[in-house]
Amino acid sequence: MRKLSTKLAPRGAFCIGIALGLSSAGILMGDGAFITLGLSAMTLMLCCYVLGRCNLSKLEADVSLPHKCHSNKPYKPHVVIRNDRSMLDAFHVKLYLAFPHATVLASQSAWVPARSLASASIPISIPMRASAIEHPYKLSSTFPIGLFRFSSRQLLQHPLTIYPRSIVPEELLDHGVSGQCHNPNLHSNIEHSGEPRSIRPWQPGDAAKNIHWPASIRSMAQGHTLRVREFDPPGLLPDQATIIFHSFSSQREMMREDAFERAISLTAGTISHLRNLNIRTSLEADFLRWHPLLAKTRSQYYECLSTLADSQRAIGTELHELQSALNGVSDKQQIIIISDMPPDVWQDLVSVPDTAIIIDIRQIHFPFKRTMSAKEALSQTA
Repeated sequence: MRKLSTKLAPRGAFCIGIALGLSSAGILMGDGAFITLGLSAMTLMLCCYVLGRCNLSKLEADVSLPHKCHSNKPYKPHVVIRNDRSMLDAFHVKLYLAFPHATVLASQSAWVPARSLASASIPISIPMRASAIEHPYKLSSTFPIGLFRFSSRQLLQHPLTIYPRSIVPEELLDHGVSGQCHNPNLHSNIEHSGEPRSIRPWQPGDAAKNIHWPASIRSMAQGHTLRVREFDPPGLLPDQATIIFHSFSSQREMMREDAFERAISLTAGTISHLRNLNIRTSLEADFLRWHPLLAKTRSQYYECLSTLADSQRAIGTELHELQSALNGVSDKQQIIIISDMPPDVWQDLVSVPDTAIIIDIRQIHFPFKRTMSAKEALSQTA
């Protein structure tokens, strides 16, 4: 749906004032020259109005952005302004294309020939997860001489899914999965012959041969300690892991806006980390009504990310639902519990297996605020 609007520019208001003044003076003084000048000014404004509206007619925009993207990752989509008119070229056209989380892509074209197009590549990065089908955009121009501001608002049909940020929890990086999480000093007492897993801060007893010097130099430049390579000892990784996500709280804990977003990011990071370790992973969450979601194959993994991109926080999660989900996990599986509530407000009321890993979302902080909608962001553009 196309919505064409026109606003009077300050230069146009001044021109109208001059035209009315000249016409009034000519009528009062009976001077035909002043009346002619006033009518000429009004004719000029009328011509600019008609030409300016024709300048934006039959113009459309398109963008070559992937339908599925990762949040907080830079992309450089190809933006196109297409002129479908058969004769009249378009001049001095500005494009403002709004994406989720008030991300506005701005482009400008000095000339768009008839039956042709103008294109540009503009970097863009969407900070948070989202899912949208339609994206509003605005074409604006002050052609021909800046007396009016013309704008055309339309909708771009482009299904877009923004995957959540993937942040690996410290509990998995510091102590690993399964056996290492219950014996933090295990890595110092045995020789590792497994695959390298990550880089962690140096601890007393670490072998000098495991020091990762490039990472240590960067860390010490920031005032931190040495960094060492961490390996997975053979036989300590489980064959299967189950991630339990819940929003249960025993107290009237204040819900922070960014808590659920941080929990989703840690969930995505956990799934990615376990998948890299070739551990069969399933997700059971209250916002999924406790239906398991597998993330074994590549297609299942990205389907899981798409589900997390659309997820909304579950309201009214009860204790028996959480306990039933925990009891339904086999003893041979590694349990990883993630919640958007601090562990101290729910952990004492739930029977948690000793081998379970509890992820605390307070370990990370990233900028998050309630952003305006795409239409609101578009309305604030020049």
